[in-house]
Amino acid sequence: MAHNFDGFFYPKSIAIVGASSKEKTLGRELMKNLLNFGYNGKIYPINPKADMILDVKAYPAVTAIEDSIDLAIIMVSKQFIISSIDDCAEKNIRNIIVITAGFKEVGEEGIEMEKLLMKKISDYGMRMVGPNCMGIINTKEGVMMNGTFVQGEPNPGGIGFVSQSGALGAAVLKILKLKDVGFAQFLSIGNKADIDETGMLEYWRDNDDVKVITLYLESFGDARKFMETAKTVTKKKPVISIKAARTAAGMKAASSHTGALASADTVVDAIFEQSGVIRVASVDELFDLAKSFDRTILPEGKRVGILTNAGGPAILTVDEAQNSGLNVPVLSEATQNKLKEICVPEAAFSNPVDVLPPATAEIYGKATEIMMSDENIDAGIIILGPPLMHDTLEIGKHICEAVMKSGKCSTVVLMSQDDIIPKLAEAVPGHPPIFNNCEAAAKAIGQMYKYKLYKEKAEGKYIKYTGKKKIVNDILKKYKGGETYIAFDDVVEILKAYELPIVESFFAVNVQQSVDIADKIGYPVVIKVAGKKLVHKSDVGGVIVNIKNLEELIQAENKIIAGLKEKGIDNQLEGFTIQPFIKGGTETILGVMKDAKAGHLVAFGMGGVMVEVMKDVKFKLLPVNDMEAEELIKSVNAYRILKGVRGNPPVDIEFVKGNILKLSQLISDFPEIEELDLNPFVFSHQADRSKILDARIKIKL
Repeated sequence: MAHNFDGFFYPKSIAIVGASSKEKTLGRELMKNLLNFGYNGKIYPINPKADMILDVKAYPAVTAIEDSIDLAIIMVSKQFIISSIDDCAEKNIRNIIVITAGFKEVGEEGIEMEKLLMKKISDYGMRMVGPNCMGIINTKEGVMMNGTFVQGEPNPGGIGFVSQSGALGAAVLKILKLKDVGFAQFLSIGNKADIDETGMLEYWRDNDDVKVITLYLESFGDARKFMETAKTVTKKKPVISIKAARTAAGMKAASSHTGALASADTVVDAIFEQSGVIRVASVDELFDLAKSFDRTILPEGKRVGILTNAGGPAILTVDEAQNSGLNVPVLSEATQNKLKEICVPEAAFSNPVDVLPPATAEIYGKATEIMMSDENIDAGIIILGPPLMHDTLEIGKHICEAVMKSGKCSTVVLMSQDDIIPKLAEAVPGHPPIFNNCEAAAKAIGQMYKYKLYKEKAEGKYIKYTGKKKIVNDILKKYKGGETYIAFDDVVEILKAYELPIVESFFAVNVQQSVDIADKIGYPVVIKVAGKKLVHKSDVGGVIVNIKNLEELIQAENKIIAGLKEKGIDNQLEGFTIQPFIKGGTETILGVMKDAKAGHLVAFGMGGVMVEVMKDVKFKLLPVNDMEAEELIKSVNAYRILKGVRGNPPVDIEFVKGNILKLSQLISDFPEIEELDLNPFVFSHQADRSKILDARIKIKL
């Protein structure tokens, strides 16, 4: 059930615990912002040493107020926080924002203080934003609440913004008007001890005041819950996020290939991709895209029309449009003829349309209207470089009116005219998104078109496979607690139990057994070292392939033993695995690793001994459905190899997908599997010739 945070965003009364009459204090600045922005409810400043603050009656404590209070914003010193919470409980205030810092962000003492604070919040049945945050905003007419302490007046719009960083939130507020970005609601979640990004996603999912959701995150409160919640939100409205801390610092060290290839950033990418969240790299990109979703409609298709008064920006726009998955089609002959009637003969009419610098406001507006009415155009980018002899603002008005009249997805670009953007935005209510950069405008439309396709995409199905669970259970019972790699013969039985096609494998403890096995299965064969501690066999020279006869077999085993002795690890050798040599096919890796916060992820990509060098591997969180499995296969750069190149037949993609789904089922049934590598997993154009050539499994009981 979604959280109801109406008490935070639509309060009819606010108590400011720690309001101050002193200049340049947080308590005074927040109070001033509430008053200046025009908050429509009642304000109750709490300060035991003041009778009036900014001409508003003050109270010594919230318990001294006779009226009911919807929201308390607390900004007293840390040592008074708990007593303030007690007072709020006595007054039956259930919605709390704690601005005060000095909790878990400062170390051990702060961590304990935050635990005590959360116990109080929980015991009293309250909900809390913070601590260590900068406040809340709602620009809705009739509310008009700027409950922050920073400078910069919020610009109304349809964007919801959650920021884990108070400083970044403050910086954003100062540039809203300049960037033509309009907030519906804003929340600084700080330490997110209680209310976090997932709770806000749930709330905004069903809040009609918020058209597009934006997030600045440094960490996930609950990564798995975030993904599951975001999936339900992104089909209704776009969610765009910056996720900072992109490095692998803090990732659990892993000994498997799959684990070594994963990083903190690959986990985040998987979470966002599977949940439909659009990931961006910068604040500028975040709000360029957000204002586009807010101020124009989704494009019906990927055909974009470009109109300009300068050739250079048009060329840049064409390049970025094509890089973003858009097309720039030639306008119809009828459209070009109409443009020729109003423009100078030297103008360009095909697409991009170049009306040249002499174009007046009337010509610009009419040309925009003509281009946008072309049946070959789904979206428009109208670029205005500084005109030589005409009023930029007047031209901008005509452009905005024309694109609004068209009813199509449109963006306006004012190049080198940042001072005009807020003036034009104010002059034309309901205006389309206005940019100062033509490439950003093209990229935004490309992302909007991708989002349209995402919304229309059918839901995948979770395929249930019935493995032989008893066999796997019996194997795992043999192992004691802790982390351990299981024996290869047990790995083979586990994979067979879920019909994962491990190559026929035999274990030999001496040369005679190796010879007998090779004679039985037939040359050529492959030998591999076997031993619990010999995890990366190739790294220790423990794999020799294409052994054609008895003499080569004996030489190969002697060579491996000599190499292990040279490295001083021959005591780790427990025997040899003998397998038939498989020729042809495409080597891939199919694996699983477990992230401490997000849970299990499946990896797929190009495999073999070079897997960690090439790193052409992609991840998805488990479990995966049939569509996600297919997307995983298609996401790797080498997908075109799988489809067949230079006369090589394509591999059986459906068979690849089926094995991913079987692996997903195995992990769902046995989550104690920590790491799993099927590498190389050789896929052929014939399913029965596709084999797992090596495998290892690590469990944690």
